[in-house]
Amino acid sequence: MKKFIQLLSLSLLFQTTVFSQSCIISRSFEGHTESIYGIAQSPNGKYFLSGGDDDMAILWDENGNIIFAINAHERSVNDVAFSPDNQNFITAGSDETFIIWAMDGTKIKTVKADKVYVKTIIYSNDGKYILSGGGDNIAKLWTSDGELIREFKGHSCTIYQASFSPDNKSIVLASCDNTASVWDINGEEKFVIDYHTSGVSAASFSPDGKSILTGSFDKNAALWNLNGELLTIFKGHLDEINQAEFSTNGQYILTASEDGTAKLWNVDGSLIKTFGASNRVEYTSATFSQDGVFAIVSSENNTIDFWLLPKK
Repeated sequence: MKKFIQLLSLSLLFQTTVFSQSCIISRSFEGHTESIYGIAQSPNGKYFLSGGDDDMAILWDENGNIIFAINAHERSVNDVAFSPDNQNFITAGSDETFIIWAMDGTKIKTVKADKVYVKTIIYSNDGKYILSGGGDNIAKLWTSDGELIREFKGHSCTIYQASFSPDNKSIVLASCDNTASVWDINGEEKFVIDYHTSGVSAASFSPDGKSILTGSFDKNAALWNLNGELLTIFKGHLDEINQAEFSTNGQYILTASEDGTAKLWNVDGSLIKTFGASNRVEYTSATFSQDGVFAIVSSENNTIDFWLLPKK
């Protein structure tokens, strides 16, 4: 395996808790040396996966031990994803490829997926398909083995995120052409969201499939119904939003920004908590833990911080 590095040492940075802005960091993982672009947790909760501008992907156990690090991409690792059955994971990079891996670190397949770079990668909820998007402005649907099925053409700028609906019958695409688009999985475009005044960096369906969340370089996130009608605006970030997602129960929204913070919101647009301190950074990545206990946020020091979510 090209430049495969086996690491056995413990890399948990903090065992004690620290306090910031009335939020608690439970623990932090240290391993990356540059900005972290993607963080994912396995569906069974036992593993974490991260990728970053240091061209590395790292697989961690739930306690912060590095299981192994992968230096198989020639440029930055922009996104990472676990298969729903916890058997495989994917790393996607600026070297125009995504790589399918077994959980033991065995490389299964390298797929040339984009003419420029791969920015987003995700499995369908049933694990049958893979959806990618990137710098050639085209989203692509693949089998779980990495065989191309079809392309979704219509955007004029990078596809920053591509996501499946819960029933896997639709996809939503976020593009730096200031729009998001919703498609039937068979390739028919349903509608376009043309609201944001700058590139759309994030787009995903709610867990119940009844709404869509978008995040934008215009510093705002927005909630939409399936007719493309605006429901809620999330205002508060001081710089571009990099990522936005729903909690697994659909009750909360997490946004991450180049202002150095992540923000937790109610779906009605009211702000609950801000994680981190305002500080202009190249990129902030954030996701919810599977159990809904933590907001997992990259820091300006390239650590992965686990912020305890407030309890109602």
